[in-house]
Amino acid sequence: MKKQNHQPGVIWSSIDMIPKEWKNEPRQEQRNLLNSACGDLANQISWHGNRLSKDDWRHMLSGTVLGWRMVPAIDRGQGAAGFIFLGGSSLDLSKEQCSEAIDLAFSIGDDPESQGIKAKPVRWCTAVCGARWIQAE
Repeated sequence: MKKQNHQPGVIWSSIDMIPKEWKNEPRQEQRNLLNSACGDLANQISWHGNRLSKDDWRHMLSGTVLGWRMVPAIDRGQGAAGFIFLGGSSLDLSKEQCSEAIDLAFSIGDDPESQGIKAKPVRWCTAVCGARWIQAE
């Protein structure tokens, strides 16, 4: 997906939307941005018919970046326990992995149809717009 940044005539791909300077920035700022982006996704995107919370989005993005493991679910005596997927915590993300998770959030929000979701692009909050150097609507 291509998106115009704050400089007229300059086109960035979504992978370029993460500031390169962040490789030297504290990871807390990245986690704050990831949290803000996940809040915007939670408020505006239904994931294949499922309304996810901000925490659900953060867990899904972190698990996607860190990898998933499928394990048997706990048997609570209510029929077949089935399986659950475990991913990692966003607190376990490295700087590069956090950048990847943020980029995934931006990509989904900017182009929900790329994931088979019928929705308008997300209207990002001021914190996300500021980090992406785009003007909030």
